[in-house]
Amino acid sequence: MSRLCETIVELCEQTAPRLERGPPRETIERVAARLRERTLRVAVGGRLNAGKSTLVNAIIGQRLAPTDATECTRVVTWFRYHHQNRIQVTPRTGEPYRRHPAPGGGIPDDLGRPVEEIASISVEVSNEILKRHHIVADTPGLDSLTGEGALDADSMAALARCDALVFVMPHPGQRERQALEVVRNAVDASGLTLVNAVGVLSRIDQLGEGHGDPWPQAERVAARYAARLRALVADVIPVVGLLAQAALTDTFTETDAQALRALAHGTDARTRDRLLYTADDFLTADPDVPLGVDGRARLLGLLGLYGVAESLRLIDRGVQGAVRLTAEYQRLSGIDRLLTFIRDRFVTDADVLRARAALAELDGVAWSEAPGPQRQALAALRSGLAGVRMDPALRRARLSTVLADLDAGRLSLPERAELDLVELVKGADDAGRLGLPPDASDAELRAEADRRIRRWRLLEGDFRLSVARVARQARESFEAIYYALR
Repeated sequence: MSRLCETIVELCEQTAPRLERGPPRETIERVAARLRERTLRVAVGGRLNAGKSTLVNAIIGQRLAPTDATECTRVVTWFRYHHQNRIQVTPRTGEPYRRHPAPGGGIPDDLGRPVEEIASISVEVSNEILKRHHIVADTPGLDSLTGEGALDADSMAALARCDALVFVMPHPGQRERQALEVVRNAVDASGLTLVNAVGVLSRIDQLGEGHGDPWPQAERVAARYAARLRALVADVIPVVGLLAQAALTDTFTETDAQALRALAHGTDARTRDRLLYTADDFLTADPDVPLGVDGRARLLGLLGLYGVAESLRLIDRGVQGAVRLTAEYQRLSGIDRLLTFIRDRFVTDADVLRARAALAELDGVAWSEAPGPQRQALAALRSGLAGVRMDPALRRARLSTVLADLDAGRLSLPERAELDLVELVKGADDAGRLGLPPDASDAELRAEADRRIRRWRLLEGDFRLSVARVARQARESFEAIYYALR
């Protein structure tokens, strides 16, 4: 646990015993227990059929989330570590109850109640990734909730309990922009910001006509989205979800590798062109191909048309067997970039993310009504929380909410000042926060910090109170960098 979280836990431990049993004390104890956890909570959200569950399986390294449109995809599902595989269902009314997991630890078809009566599902499995790195919440697709794609109360509650958000977007389009507006509102309401949100451009193999190398176009689309959403997400990363799932879970077997080998050795270039033109052609064309329709359907479901085409090219180059093929799938999928981002940004900054969430919860308690001595305890808690907020990492995190205000039109700043904020919030180190290359000298860092301090000091004189307040926070953040370098 970091010093930041330790300080908040100490405040909770000092305050809770001085309060009578009730909601304020229970909230404080719950916050302290959450901060003692070592595991980051990551929510995965997006549109229906965006590839969320496929990505969840790749992130946790096990196929547990159902990837077809079953009833349970309409319910918030938590994936947690436990030494025994088990399923817990939390109904909207009544006590939680257990169900036997499906083979492999997944969710059974029968949940014991109609899905409308279920608030959430918890899938607990013996999984090292869930044990060591993160709990994952798979939220319902936006289209499954209301006609307008609004997030329901269960999804909002899940977001509020998470430290980070992975938002999955299948491809550009008007409906995607509508979904982004929903997520913008959800993120705003839940307290998540670009510090702890990343976009994923999924199903990039389906961009354009679905033929040829999708990566050049995927990189362009992801860069365009990242620019448009720079105030909402830290980055937009393209991923081929099916290949990522095949690479990192146990779904792709040696039998599948042999089927691909038979297909590669039994077809010429002309036949392949016909087979790989569309998914329907792959399933129906050329009945004499040395792989039956059922076998082709399985490969298509596992890898997609792009994955099958790449597999045949790999086998032509001498790549054989499931182990070598899945290693190539991992490279081709782009999943390593996302996993590195989650590890380096979300997991590394987990304590800051948890601290921000804890402060939001504790604020509601600290200002609640209480009699006599309890009022003094809450006043002491407020004082302690004010001191915690002076931490530079939390100050930068607070400024990330300013970028959301800028994006929504609730605040306006000069373009140069807005860029300062983006760099300050997104930068992984002092050089990045000052818009300088990683090898910049201390003298260059001090000079740039000084320029930004002066720029923001001028903005502190703005007649608009909201701008002046932001300017003071930004100036103090740059001053913290400047004085740390002296």
